[in-house]
Amino acid sequence: MEPEKVPEVLKSKINFKVFALIIAGSIAFQTFIYFAAEFHDFNIEENLAFVSMSLPLIVSVVSFFIAHKYGLSQVFGKSYLFLALAFFCFFLAEVAYYVYDEILEIEPYPSIADVFFFALYVFAAIHILINFRFFKTKTLTAHKLLFIAIPLAIFSAYSFMSLEEIGEANFDFYYGIVFVAGAAVTLSLAALGALVFRGGLLGIVWAILLIGLLGFAIGDLWYYYLELYGEYDLHHPVNLFWYAGNWVIIYALYKHSRAI
Repeated sequence: MEPEKVPEVLKSKINFKVFALIIAGSIAFQTFIYFAAEFHDFNIEENLAFVSMSLPLIVSVVSFFIAHKYGLSQVFGKSYLFLALAFFCFFLAEVAYYVYDEILEIEPYPSIADVFFFALYVFAAIHILINFRFFKTKTLTAHKLLFIAIPLAIFSAYSFMSLEEIGEANFDFYYGIVFVAGAAVTLSLAALGALVFRGGLLGIVWAILLIGLLGFAIGDLWYYYLELYGEYDLHHPVNLFWYAGNWVIIYALYKHSRAI
């Protein structure tokens, strides 16, 4: 049986009520976790670990579903396979982080979990680049400048804030720079995709995907800034951006699966 062809038109609208629900739900969950921390008989770590592992796994499974629908002979089959791999690596990273932190009681930063966290950026970037190559989308000079400007702005902001606080470029600074760069480039690619596909075949999906990746980028930047001082914990509000980012990307995948 031949896989379905890439559709000629993807017609859909963004339901902003979904975004409101995602934001409200993430804030409510984080607020619950904050107050639940006062009750020692409630195992917060295990419950948070379940949420942190399940969300990227859901993204991965849905992405695999889309990839399977098209097969590897189609652009969506290839690109969504890499997106599935990206979030499966994210799932493995969360598992490794939990094992180090809660079971082995070893500091999870740095650890093997970081390898999987970085793989998320690599595979997500490949997902975007496959779509660029297939659709042979022409990018304007202004778009290319934006692609360069976003990583530079993020890189500069992180470097300035970090060096201002610690006063020197130590191991944590350089280690964090690697992941900040990965998040910045992936976000820049997603922004470029949202611009060049605007109003076209992938317009709505790219717009939603960009918002989800933006949440991840903000969360990652904040996280690596916190790690410079060892201030991150499972109750910190930075987690809001990862929770919301996962759900927004799930929404983007839902919109794509409904459209095809």
